[in-house]
Amino acid sequence: MMRRRSFLAGIGVFAAVGSVATVVALGGRGDDQRAAAADGRSPTTPTATTVKVTTRDLVQTSDFDGTLGFGETSDLVVGAGGTVTAVVPAGTIVDRGGDLIEIDGRTVVLLFGARPMWRPLGEGVSDGLDVQQLEENLIALGFATADELGPNQRWTWTTTAAVKRWQKARGVEQSGTVDRSQVVFEPGAVRIAQNNVAVGGQAGGPVAKITAVTKGVSVDLSAKKQSLVKAGDKVQVVLPDGTTRPATIASIGTVATAQQQGDPTIPIKVTFDDPNSTPNLDQAPVKVRVTTNAARGVLAVPVSALLAVSGGGYALERLAGDGTTEQVAVKLGAFADNYVQVTGNIKAGDDVVVAK
Repeated sequence: MMRRRSFLAGIGVFAAVGSVATVVALGGRGDDQRAAAADGRSPTTPTATTVKVTTRDLVQTSDFDGTLGFGETSDLVVGAGGTVTAVVPAGTIVDRGGDLIEIDGRTVVLLFGARPMWRPLGEGVSDGLDVQQLEENLIALGFATADELGPNQRWTWTTTAAVKRWQKARGVEQSGTVDRSQVVFEPGAVRIAQNNVAVGGQAGGPVAKITAVTKGVSVDLSAKKQSLVKAGDKVQVVLPDGTTRPATIASIGTVATAQQQGDPTIPIKVTFDDPNSTPNLDQAPVKVRVTTNAARGVLAVPVSALLAVSGGGYALERLAGDGTTEQVAVKLGAFADNYVQVTGNIKAGDDVVVAK
């Protein structure tokens, strides 16, 4: 005996290809419609509804809550004390060689590097990575060449000459030396998110909040679901208006953070594939749509076409050319959008009966 099983619409099935998800029996057709003939065929009812077996993609997705914005802020710390005489407007992106703030009438310049400015640099200074870092910036800004500077960790007369050229271009004293009042090193370009000190205030220490220059999406993902994603996965960001943007998982944190309510979470960073398509939103709630399972170009039928076989297994009721039907055993694979992957003695274009 077989009974057709209908399935709850939108069931959250996470069945891998070749596995079967749990289903719920909601009823079946009468036994008089399932009377088997001696040759294994059954007459169809005039009102039987059929669909064709199709070849399609079955893609399962999960949506996770995220926040669209420039990410976490950090402190912009300058080593110069004095009176703030000008600030850069919030929202400004400052690139290498750009002005970050003006103190006592002198601008503080952004240079790129992982090491902070911790000592004055000039003729006679001992070798160090900070010397090389400064030389790399002088080359990048066009005030020296690699043939002249290396760059290397040793300060030479060519380094002094390059510094003086840079200072002349800035319109400041050509001392040939650089100290903490002149530059701040950051790993890359920054965006001024907020000025902590107003014009007329005193500098020294954190003077502004800075962020990354491009928008991304931050997700606090339940640690239990970490296996669903990996760095490099292609995802879709669903914006508040329902439109989507292609994106990529850039990084996944390795340390879970305990929450007052709910499971511990891990931080995930998502970057847009085309930064120029980023919407003009900040701190906006979005969804990150992750593909959790995909079966491409497989035979599929609506889940309402499945028959549960007594003793286990599933079958389809296929319509023959003479108007009779036969049961065809099938194995189930991926589920998505109320369709299920089927394999067995079945082909694309076959007509199968579905539950009304």
